[in-house]
Amino acid sequence: MTLHELKQKREGGFTLVELAIVMIIIGLLIGGILKGQELIANSQVTATIAQIKGYDAAMTTFRDKYNAIPGDMGNAQTRLPNCTTANECRNAPAANDNNGRIDVNPGAASGAMTTEASQAFVHMAFANLISGVESTLGTEIGGAFPEAKVGGGFRLGYTADGLINNIIAAGDATPGHYLVLNASGDISGAVPTTASDLEAVQAGQIDRKLDDGRPDTGTVQSDGDNCLVGTDTYNEGANDATCYVAIKIQG
Repeated sequence: MTLHELKQKREGGFTLVELAIVMIIIGLLIGGILKGQELIANSQVTATIAQIKGYDAAMTTFRDKYNAIPGDMGNAQTRLPNCTTANECRNAPAANDNNGRIDVNPGAASGAMTTEASQAFVHMAFANLISGVESTLGTEIGGAFPEAKVGGGFRLGYTADGLINNIIAAGDATPGHYLVLNASGDISGAVPTTASDLEAVQAGQIDRKLDDGRPDTGTVQSDGDNCLVGTDTYNEGANDATCYVAIKIQG
């Protein structure tokens, strides 16, 4: 082969076989990336479910050890290690302390650091039962309220009539303590009605693994703009992060 012929061959570009091989490689890379993203998303949901079960167990252990509900303990500063005002670990307000419940609705404003809702996770953290709480950062996700592995974070409270503000209407849930999984940021206010960090497909996965998979019944219930189809089906084809989920963890 002459030098001229070799040069012409090199300038001829890719053959169809070479192009097919390149396209296959690109397809495999894209498929691997998408599969990896799916695996990451599923692992985040699994880790969040483990968190939920962990908080339930921690609350039970706290009750057994101290004969009190975390957040509701009126003498926390004399009973919990290193629990001081300087660390934003406080006694429950005297008006409702030691009555066996966290006297803030799970979907309502948690209020300042002095409320039972703001102290619930703090008390469990100072009892060395949970991690991920930095009480001195105040009423933030990542502060007094732990972050969720799937995004957003948790708040905790009690409903006597089944009402959970902006999530469940009165009578639609059984009375008790509920975790609410919602958006990040400062959550001293009520559960927002239009934004979260949770997609419908993630909310549906959590519901199916912990309850009956229906957003309007059982111990796991959900709502949020574009989160549901009707009232009984998760809108899992949507990508909007607008779901909030309430999970019953105690009687």
